[in-house]
Amino acid sequence: MCSRIERAVRTEVSRHKVALSKESGRNVTDSEARADWETRHGEEWRADYQAQMLALQREEMLKYKWIESEKAQRDLGRDAILDWINKYAAHWRAWYEAESDLRT
Repeated sequence: MCSRIERAVRTEVSRHKVALSKESGRNVTDSEARADWETRHGEEWRADYQAQMLALQREEMLKYKWIESEKAQRDLGRDAILDWINKYAAHWRAWYEAESDLRT
């Protein structure tokens, strides 16, 4: 089973292969497209992907902090964030990798 990021990379490389084939006027191989994509776009794409994932994860932490603070009738601050990390971070990341629709 491949991860969501691996599927997303394959999709991006496939798109790049089409564009590169048009640009070069010939059919580019999968390995050529992958190598060119990695050189020209891979690092930036992965950084953007990671930033988007972290922003979504932060939103989930802040929602949890707000809900738990409302229950406690006081701002739980960092303690609520650490609680979310300990209880839910691993599960959330697994869900994100398997099912989220941010980028495919």
